[in-house]
Amino acid sequence: MMISSVTENRAQLSNTLSYDAVKGRSILLIGSDLQLSGSGYQVQQKKRHDSIEKSIARNQPEMVVLDIGFSDISKLDLIATIRSIFTGPLILLTSRDSEQEQIKAFNLGVDEYLVKPISNNIFDVRVSALFKRYVKSQSIVQQDQIQLGDIILFLFSFKCQVNGQSITLTQFEFKLLHLLVSNEGKIMSRDFIYKILLGREYNGVERTVDVRMSQLRDKITHQGQQRIRIETVWGQGYMLNLLN
Repeated sequence: MMISSVTENRAQLSNTLSYDAVKGRSILLIGSDLQLSGSGYQVQQKKRHDSIEKSIARNQPEMVVLDIGFSDISKLDLIATIRSIFTGPLILLTSRDSEQEQIKAFNLGVDEYLVKPISNNIFDVRVSALFKRYVKSQSIVQQDQIQLGDIILFLFSFKCQVNGQSITLTQFEFKLLHLLVSNEGKIMSRDFIYKILLGREYNGVERTVDVRMSQLRDKITHQGQQRIRIETVWGQGYMLNLLN
């Protein structure tokens, strides 16, 4: 998969999301009496005796709705508690239409701020829209990265992780590694690499790619990577292999 195809996939993605993308997803309602049971979601309500942490751990929701009613602003600290253990979509329901409260809530990590009273139908539409945005963003993240063995390449940020640790690559080194990863087990000739990455013919003498390849290999090896090997195929070029 080349970088240009990823952009195309991202454009196509926005046209493919539907109700099925959010149907059946699980929601934990904390302190709310709103009804979503007829909307295709799996809805759980926090039990009175459970802490928020226990409720999230037990139910494993894909979205959390926190209703703080006519709260004072200090109760927004509950958001930080939720965000310490939950990374999915988070909606705040409140009866206070306060700019100060909204700013603090968003800074603490809510994805949607809804003021009551709100009808079940409008609430359902907002929940569905947030789920769709979340599903889309998650799908884009998956499209935006390639993983092979211990290496992950983040295509739009030109970042690389090896064994979970970030390594610094030049843009050329990143493109070189991307080319090798995308063609695992295939010999990449110097002629091909020069044409694809440098836009010119290989003159048979220049050592630009050889030097960059050596630097790339050293960076990956230095990070303790064990499963990926960049091999020199004498007289032909380079090949990346994934070891078992």
